[in-house]
Formats: sequence, structure tokens, C-alpha cells
Amino acid sequence: MKIGIVGLPGSGKTTVFNALTGSAAELSAYGASSRDPNLAVVKVPDPRLDTLSAMYKPKKTTPAQIQYVDVAGALSARENKGGTLDDLLRLLRPVDALLHVVRNFERAGEAPTPQKDFEALESELILSDLIIVEKRLERLEQDRKKGRKSDPSEPGLLEKARDILNRGEALRAFPDVASSPVLRGYAFLSAKPCIVLLNSGDDTDMGATSLELPSGVPLLELKGRLEMELAELPPEEAEVFRKDLGLPEPATFQLIRTSHSLLGLISFFTVGPDEVKAWNIRRDTRAQKAAGTIHSDIERGFIRAEVVAYDDLMALKSYTAAQKAGKVRLEGKEYPVKDGDIINFRFNV
Repeated sequence: MKIGIVGLPGSGKTTVFNALTGSAAELSAYGASSRDPNLAVVKVPDPRLDTLSAMYKPKKTTPAQIQYVDVAGALSARENKGGTLDDLLRLLRPVDALLHVVRNFERAGEAPTPQKDFEALESELILSDLIIVEKRLERLEQDRKKGRKSDPSEPGLLEKARDILNRGEALRAFPDVASSPVLRGYAFLSAKPCIVLLNSGDDTDMGATSLELPSGVPLLELKGRLEMELAELPPEEAEVFRKDLGLPEPATFQLIRTSHSLLGLISFFTVGPDEVKAWNIRRDTRAQKAAGTIHSDIERGFIRAEVVAYDDLMALKSYTAAQKAGKVRLEGKEYPVKDGDIINFRFNV
């Protein structure tokens, strides 16, 4: 799963990227947009995985992962110079969600305007989608006049999308339109799930700034530069500083967990002496499809899923005890995998 980090120039996108990923990506000068995107994979913190690892003592422990991409440049459909916007859209279309970084610190004597900044970028996402919709409608009309056939439901859905966008609303609030199979291939930016991250300065009081956001868009806050500097320290030193600052964990942990949740992801586990591993799947994924996350051969040769819930295993202290208590179940291919399920797939190829 991939999340794109976006924001107005100078909002601290790369600072947040470094804080999230522990990377040392070069911070661009304000307004610069010539560098390549930064990419990094981060581990999803999950204390359940740590507990299972302590129980099974495997040779290897592998957490679930999310990839973040930090792109340079301004998302502006009004200032598409030299293909910059097209390049940005090409990078962002494949991502599963957006992390919108909003500046909440003074920059070169300029006070922050977080509400205005959020609305400015949201407008650009909406405008970029509107341009695509209008171009496609024009093309469909040309094809109609030439007698070429297309999906009969596409024009109506595009017109609905156009009406929504013309009202200044993001498509993410209308999943029946944005997520329809006919339009899904357009990967509209305003249809993607979004987290707004308030990037506050070192001296800013946390929680003192409020934003009015669309329904379903979560708001998180962190001090990006402070978190980046802590991420650069050895773990032992960083922990000491966090204790001094009264921080129970890196603020980025909450952001990573929210990213995981926003995408509708859950984790199931496979356990054994060689490896204990967390696997990302979409909520309500069926057992046979979940097996394919591990290997296509397991999905193809699926027989049954041997399942025990994490809470049941913890309550009974061992897999053997869970079996004796009847908490280990055999489930078929249509079983909807639950968050925290520990699964052993039976298969034959």
C-alpha cells in the first residue's frame, strides 16, 4: 500500500517524510521542485506482533508495511508549466491515499494560515479532477458523433462527478460515484482517502489550532522538525529525549496507524519457528483471497483456513490450549478474515 505526501511549497513535506521513515532525504529550498520523489517503506507498529514473537521465538519477525512517496512541486492546475503538474499527477495517481501536510509554523516572518492552505490544495485536487472529467466527456461526445460505442453508464457517472466537482466538493465524499468500476480507472485525486497533518513548529502549543475539514477526513498534529531530529538519533537516546518531553511514543506511530486504518486495512498473522509475520489485507477480504497475499499457489490450492483469534490465544496462553478449548476453527474460502486472526492455510497444489 502506498501513500502520497502532498502539500503547498514550504509546508514541510520532506521533513515529515524523514520523520515518518527515518530517512535523510535532502530538504528542498522553499519553492524548489526539481528533485526526484522520495520513496520509503515503513513498518506498521503493532504490539500484537511483538507479543506473538515473544511467544514463538522465531528466527525472523516481519511487520506489516506501508510505502510513502514524497513528491516535490506545487499541485496547481492553473500553473502547469513545463509539464510539472503532469509529472506530479503521474506520481500520485497510483497511490492509495494522500497525506496532506499543512504548515503550522512561521516561515521567514510569514505567519501560518492552515485553514487557507488546506482549502487551497483541496481546490487544486478538485480542479485537476474536473479537467480530466471535462476532457473525457468531450471525447465521449466526439466518439458518439462518429458512431463509436462506449459503456452507456460512463457519461452519466462523469456528469455526476462534474456536478460534484463544480460545487467545489471532493469526490471522496461520494463513493458511489468515485468508486464505481466504470470510473475507478481514472484514479481521481479528490476521490482518494486523505489524512490532514498539521505540521506545527517547535514552540507551537499542540492542540491549539483547529481546522474545519470535510466529513471523514482525519486530522493529526505533530512537530515535524522535532520528530525528524529525534528519528535521526540512536533509539536509546531518542527514548531518553521523549521521556524528558513527556512523549510516550513517536508521534509518527499514530500517523502510521491512522494511515493503515484509513486505507481500510487490517492485519492477520502467520506464526511458526521460522517467522512470525503480519500481513496487510483489505477489511472483509475472504480467506482464499487472503491466502494469495502469502503466495498465489496457496490461493490456487486453498483447502481450509485454520484460524484462532489473537485475543483467544492470549487468554489461553498457548495454541494447544486454544485447540482444547475449541477456539481453533476450520474456515472455508468465503470466511471474512478478521483483524488479528492467526491463520494456518491448508492447501494442495
